[in-house]
Amino acid sequence: MIISDNIKRILFYVFAILSLLAAIYHFTGIFYKINNSPVWRHAIFVVVNLFCIYGFLKRPKYFIYFYIILLIQQYYSHGQHLIRMWNLEHKVHWISFAVLVLMPIGLICLLADYKTNKIVDHEKK
Repeated sequence: MIISDNIKRILFYVFAILSLLAAIYHFTGIFYKINNSPVWRHAIFVVVNLFCIYGFLKRPKYFIYFYIILLIQQYYSHGQHLIRMWNLEHKVHWISFAVLVLMPIGLICLLADYKTNKIVDHEKK
């Protein structure tokens, strides 16, 4: 096993909390201009982040597919922003950097959990 069950459980709670913080950030973006994103984008990501809280805490099997799509979208969006900030201002956008580093860790935990649950389901049959 790559990650122990205790570490996975802790990380799932950490990712749920990070998703809550992202939801609060985007909820704030609906009412106040916090960046250049339109209000509708903030509204969508409030829903996405709330679903991620549910996904990390309950971990339904379909969540991993949703998360993979989200990870690709975040790499595209935050990756572009990180590169643009570096090229224009020679600054690191730390939120984008954190997203790009942390999301794959979430995916690794979800894959490990999925594999463990799949093995358990297979043994019951």
